[in-house]
Amino acid sequence: MSSDSKLYKVLTANGRSHPYGMIASSEVVRGIPSGCSLVKCTDNLFLADNNGKLFIYDNEKETLKELFSLPNTNEADGFVTEISLSPDVILPVEVLNDSMRIGNDIFKVAVKKAEEKLLVIQFEDGDVILFDTSRFLLYGFINKKFICGYVEV
Repeated sequence: MSSDSKLYKVLTANGRSHPYGMIASSEVVRGIPSGCSLVKCTDNLFLADNNGKLFIYDNEKETLKELFSLPNTNEADGFVTEISLSPDVILPVEVLNDSMRIGNDIFKVAVKKAEEKLLVIQFEDGDVILFDTSRFLLYGFINKKFICGYVEV
């Protein structure tokens, strides 16, 4: 039995496509706990993983915010689009009140506001997607791996 999360399987067509990866940032940042791995999401914001505990680090303000403590928002309710986080896998998406339909699967989610144009979609199994609404980019920590993708426009 595979240990891949349900979301990872959906986004990779059940493992037939390898997700778009992200290279950990080697920029020197202050205020990050030892052992964190980081990926750069915007000029100032990083997604940080410290042994499965996820943070957003603002390099300009030198602040570290735990993702799961961010305020909930209904800003994405009713949003319908297509996303891709793996080559040749484009999936229809609809954000509902406290769930998200991706392809034919429905996931329980909490949508949180990280910054003005940055939403965090927290899946109940711990997977996370950051949605940069200004650039239609997706940054994920899915199946304990950093991956990236985009929203079809």
